[in-house]
Amino acid sequence: MKDKKKNIDATEEESTKLSATITATHFYHNIPSGSGIEEAPDGYYIIGDDSPFLYLFDKNYAPKAQYPLFDTAGFVNGRIPKPEKPDLESLATIAYKGKSYLLTLGSGSSEVRNKAFLVELPLSAANPIVKEVSLKALFDTLQQDTTIVGEELLNVEGLAISEEKVYLLQRALKAAPNLVLTFDLNDFVAFLFENKALPEPGRHFFQLPSLQQHQAGFSGAYVLDDKLFFSASIESAPNAILDGEVIGSYIGFIPLAALSEATSPTKPIVATAAIVTDNKGKTYTGKIESLVVEKGKNAGNYKVIAISDDDQGHSELLEVEFIVK
Repeated sequence: MKDKKKNIDATEEESTKLSATITATHFYHNIPSGSGIEEAPDGYYIIGDDSPFLYLFDKNYAPKAQYPLFDTAGFVNGRIPKPEKPDLESLATIAYKGKSYLLTLGSGSSEVRNKAFLVELPLSAANPIVKEVSLKALFDTLQQDTTIVGEELLNVEGLAISEEKVYLLQRALKAAPNLVLTFDLNDFVAFLFENKALPEPGRHFFQLPSLQQHQAGFSGAYVLDDKLFFSASIESAPNAILDGEVIGSYIGFIPLAALSEATSPTKPIVATAAIVTDNKGKTYTGKIESLVVEKGKNAGNYKVIAISDDDQGHSELLEVEFIVK
């Protein structure tokens, strides 16, 4: 039988080598379960999937402020109990009628996780404007599509927004594939802000690296130039809700032009990624959840700021040198 998987570009695949090396780490004991990161004018916005707050960090990765996204009464012992949390897993900036907003999405893996929050920018320290949006109609439709979830739960872990498209990344688990869902930006904006119907998404299927018989699953996304950068991790979890042992994390990218080649669920494209290591080559065993990508000084060099979750109620920011040769 012929191999049903194909590379993004066989010639490019053979010649392209990636590396992802941690150059600095920053640990935060009191910021629970970091899960999303986005650029701010003078720093970074961060969310945690066990936290009701949006955090603002400066360029030196120091916390500056926090803003409540929803009722904090369930914030018990520094973490929201798992059955109650909206499981905010992704964060990106979106525009509507001349205003900018932060958009953060729940994962969709349970009823309480079928929601999003829109935060108006610039943030008001005294009275941040936050709107909750139901994603139930969208997520129920996706959950019913077996080409997206197989027999597993929906688990949307990544969000990225370009000038024309919105990208949602479904995390692989067992028979559920690593999947990039694409929406026209204007349609998605009308859905979020005007309650309009959302057309069917484009579906793009990918195969990621494996370790110890576990395939890496998408965990975050970021668009820069003509590339969809992603983070991924390998976790021996039995389902989309429970945690498991983390074996390793990856950073990679998909050329946006290659998405049109990845529409067959039986022939997923092999997306290359680099396993994240320290400067001695030791595999990083934290769970990278999301990333921001900045251009480096040289062609093919990028600085990645990644947020990591240790499943113990803490967070870590990683500065990573990502090199494409």
